[in-house]
Amino acid sequence: MRLRARFGGKMIAAVLILLISAGVVSSLVFIQGMVLAKDFYIVGVSPGAPLIFDQRFHLVQVDPSQSGVALKSGQIDVYVTGKAAFYRADDRSQHAAGAIKKYLEKKEIARIADQYPLNQAFPLRVEVNYLKAPTENMSAAAVTLADIVRVGQEADTPANSPTVNGGNPMEDENPLAGQPPAAYVPSESDELVKQQLEVSLSSRLVPEFKAEFASNKQLIVPSLMSPPIPLAQVLLAFAYILPIFFISIFFTSGFIEEKLGRKLNILLSAPVTPLQIILGKMLPYVGYSLIIVVLITLIFHGDLLLALAIFLPVILFIFAIYLGVALQYRTYRDQTFFSLVAVTVITGYLVFPAMFVGINDLSYVSPLTLAVQMFRGESFTVLQYMLAAVPMLLVFLLAITVGTRVFNEEYLMNFKPLHVKIREAIYLAMDKRHLAASAAVFSLLFIPVVFMFELAAITLSLNLPTPIALGFLIFTCVAIEETAKSVTVAVTIERGLVKTWARVILLAVVSAVFFFLGEKVLLFMSLSVISESVFTNAVFAGNLLWIPLLLHCVCTTIVCLITWRFGIKSYPLALLAGSIVHGLYNLSVIGVLR
Repeated sequence: MRLRARFGGKMIAAVLILLISAGVVSSLVFIQGMVLAKDFYIVGVSPGAPLIFDQRFHLVQVDPSQSGVALKSGQIDVYVTGKAAFYRADDRSQHAAGAIKKYLEKKEIARIADQYPLNQAFPLRVEVNYLKAPTENMSAAAVTLADIVRVGQEADTPANSPTVNGGNPMEDENPLAGQPPAAYVPSESDELVKQQLEVSLSSRLVPEFKAEFASNKQLIVPSLMSPPIPLAQVLLAFAYILPIFFISIFFTSGFIEEKLGRKLNILLSAPVTPLQIILGKMLPYVGYSLIIVVLITLIFHGDLLLALAIFLPVILFIFAIYLGVALQYRTYRDQTFFSLVAVTVITGYLVFPAMFVGINDLSYVSPLTLAVQMFRGESFTVLQYMLAAVPMLLVFLLAITVGTRVFNEEYLMNFKPLHVKIREAIYLAMDKRHLAASAAVFSLLFIPVVFMFELAAITLSLNLPTPIALGFLIFTCVAIEETAKSVTVAVTIERGLVKTWARVILLAVVSAVFFFLGEKVLLFMSLSVISESVFTNAVFAGNLLWIPLLLHCVCTTIVCLITWRFGIKSYPLALLAGSIVHGLYNLSVIGVLR
């Protein structure tokens, strides 16, 4: 009913036009059309240079005696002769040389494939077989690795087949030249080689999308192999997420609609609890999301239970974020803006780490990494699953806990800035009679949020130069930590619940102690998955594992005492002071400051 109400009449035509336009533009970008990359690089060529037919390169005939001047002055990006390519030290010239090299390598592969039989052009082929683990019911005569190797040896090509040495596409010499052609013996794997050759020579700049799970047998031709990029699997994993985003928008818009229509007031007066109201509104949409997961997995013949285990925490995490948006705002304008912000943040957190599958263990912060491995037929450990899933489940628990405490008409219907409403939500959620217990509980509940922000910061820092990344990472992470440890105490100060500096110190120490103890559990688990690097050492070794508990207490106390002395308006400056102390200590721990 909501779908028909929002996309009825002329709106259907507008949506269709937008979808078609998006599809056309995406297709052009995917195939790198004529307009998008025409004459991108200026290439100077000598009279004996290899022929280049690629719209990315604008060819200019340059006399060899003038090539050095033209290259240094920037008139051309790269200079190509019959046997070599010359380029400058700047990024643009090196990128041009790299593009030329890949183009000529592809042309050389096409020449070899066209001139020689497949068994001579590509003699080295690696067959990968996946053996089933033996069970009690399997006989001893089951296929073994030795059987597969023997069969492969029997199917080898004749001994007089020439061996191909690595050729340089910049050179005119042909490594196979002068060798007599051997008798061509067709092989069962030739068809697979032809398929890989077709993909290798394709003009696509991104891998071909194949939405299929791992098979029991695979043939690899090393000379046609490219570095594995999990783009296809990541796109398939994200295909699970897109419908969930769409469904969650109806969840938040339903909340806004009932706020404006005063229907929530009727529910609040009914004999039901806030938890029942929230779950009653959320569960149908969670159910629709699970149905989407089931359908996609069945279409691609995947492991249904494994897919549900991977994507259920993601679904709950997304709905936890959108629950916060629905509770904080009461207008469609605000809800739309922050929903788009939430989509951007969640997409970045889920998709970006998954692109580093097999390259960096930090990719396990995203459940999509587990989905990529599922599509590849690869296994993952329980700790790797927990590293991705537990923080999301804890964020959902935090959202439900706070949501049930702020579910009242006054909070839901007021207009206040976001930072004010967050502080008000913390105040409503805490137990005013047991402030120390509230500070401890909130410190524990904030740990997964801090954990996710810090790991996301580590992932983003991998693309920055090491000195800049290290400084950014250190002070970003300590600011996040100090905020999580001190915000509950700052709210108690703002509300006048603490009157003395001794009470402020007590609450700050309690919050710091429980944060320190709680993070140990989560971070020891993460360190068993994440490999050592300068960034993990900077955060985990310097910040979270080996710093004495005293540092946590001191830094949190500094923030809280400054806020108590000068008021809540001084809280940002108090955070800066505590973060500087914490950050300088971290820099000294990792050896930057001595």
